[in-house]
Amino acid sequence: MARGEFQLEVLENFIGGLNFRSDQFNLAKDESPDLLNVVVDPRGGIRQRDGIDRRNTTALSADVKGIWALYTEGGTNHLMVNYGTAVAYSASVNFTNITGITARTSGSRCYGMTMNNIAYAVSHDKPSFRWNGSAAADLGTTLDGSAGNFPQAQYVAFWNNFAWVANTRESSTNYKYRLRWSNANDPEKWSASDYVDIDKGEHGDQITALVPMGDRLLVFKTNSVHAVYGFDSDSFQVVTLTNDVGSVPLSSPVSTTYGTFFWYADQGVYVYDGQNFIPLFTKISPAIDDGRIDNLVSNPPQLAWGNNKLYVSVDWTEAGSTARRTFIYDPTLGQGGAWVMSDIDAGPLYAYRPPNSSSTVFAGCEANTGVVIDVEDAQNRATDRYASSTTTHITSYFTTPWIQGKNAIVKKRWGRPRVVLSAESTLTLPINVYKDYDKSAQTQSVNLSITAKTSDSRWGTAKWDDSDESSAYVAKWDAIARDLTADIVNLPTLGTAKSISMKVNGPSTDNHWEVNALAFTYTPRRLR
Repeated sequence: MARGEFQLEVLENFIGGLNFRSDQFNLAKDESPDLLNVVVDPRGGIRQRDGIDRRNTTALSADVKGIWALYTEGGTNHLMVNYGTAVAYSASVNFTNITGITARTSGSRCYGMTMNNIAYAVSHDKPSFRWNGSAAADLGTTLDGSAGNFPQAQYVAFWNNFAWVANTRESSTNYKYRLRWSNANDPEKWSASDYVDIDKGEHGDQITALVPMGDRLLVFKTNSVHAVYGFDSDSFQVVTLTNDVGSVPLSSPVSTTYGTFFWYADQGVYVYDGQNFIPLFTKISPAIDDGRIDNLVSNPPQLAWGNNKLYVSVDWTEAGSTARRTFIYDPTLGQGGAWVMSDIDAGPLYAYRPPNSSSTVFAGCEANTGVVIDVEDAQNRATDRYASSTTTHITSYFTTPWIQGKNAIVKKRWGRPRVVLSAESTLTLPINVYKDYDKSAQTQSVNLSITAKTSDSRWGTAKWDDSDESSAYVAKWDAIARDLTADIVNLPTLGTAKSISMKVNGPSTDNHWEVNALAFTYTPRRLR
């Protein structure tokens, strides 16, 4: 190679996602050490996430603790929540309190499920109850096969034509290791002998979740996972799958086509694929170790699955302040999937899947008391809306790994980077430049600008063949989902450094943007 010849380093995809590893020298070219409110496009670009939107215009009086749903064959679909001492339902927008049941203990959490066109919910220390879409009632606790009963418990599930409850409370005594099942196809009839105590007294382990998974019901405990197989009381059997991992209490493991995801202790997210328990949080776990991901017991992580992505909300403590952060995992990206992080205010999460209707993921807010939000991406919203008429700007950014060419210690003269950028309108992305593996202070600031392209060839404007509206031959251009302008933008030269990193910040305006690639040119200097 001739002396002084430019060399090229290209970041052409970002499918590695977020990686918090302290050894930033070993990050892959498609990973980022720091990002917020961006998602990775399956084609490799990185873009601002879509905004969230509130479901209820009138906030409830306390934080939502539990979310579940009623689905009926007749088309009644209710999103249900518990907050304070109340339980409420929403058919479309605002929530209406349910009457006729015992008040819940303030701060407790309900878990619910639908069976035989009726929603059943439990909250451990209060009577379980039913809701059919128009009336609610407490249920008794008699376990003799008579009608109108449902045990008090913390967790509930529907599997294999039976209702299941776990971590029960019977005659004022807590059985944290007990699993019960109803009569077949009758969730309001229970027999006293239909139960199993799973590893009673084993290291103080308690049941922490029930998750149907195909031919088995997964029973999570704090430090173990078990599976129930069978078809009736005579054939049900419990098999221990592992004593090495489990789920934190009052979390929400989810079953998906990729396996069952859950949060284990201070280790983060795992997935059970039917054969193995696989850790998925290795890249994010440094944030647990240094305390940024916080309060794993007092305010446990919550999980939900929607739009082929896993949503995980956690407490995040930084600079002395704690707020909720939501991580999003896409298992289809790269090797082993990719994580991104958002500042979405999400406590409990729930995948709402009404039959023959659009599905989404709802969350109960914590900072925005009494608000339930739709958090699912890909809905073309440029701002967040927690209040009924107030929108919030989405602050977004991502940081590249260190770009060091073929030699990490040789100084280089960096030329003009090129950025492949897409945006909906004219906007400016501020960029901070860092050099020589030092993120303590930026060495340079530049602006990345794109000018929207205008055209008359748009919906309802351009016509061809015949411009006469009354003509049978009039034709118009079709609509497009987003008015994206794509361009390759040159930035100023970056000077001399061993390595370069860039933090691309989103615009101050409420517009979508996407970076598809970055190209860096440099000339190595002679090592002396």
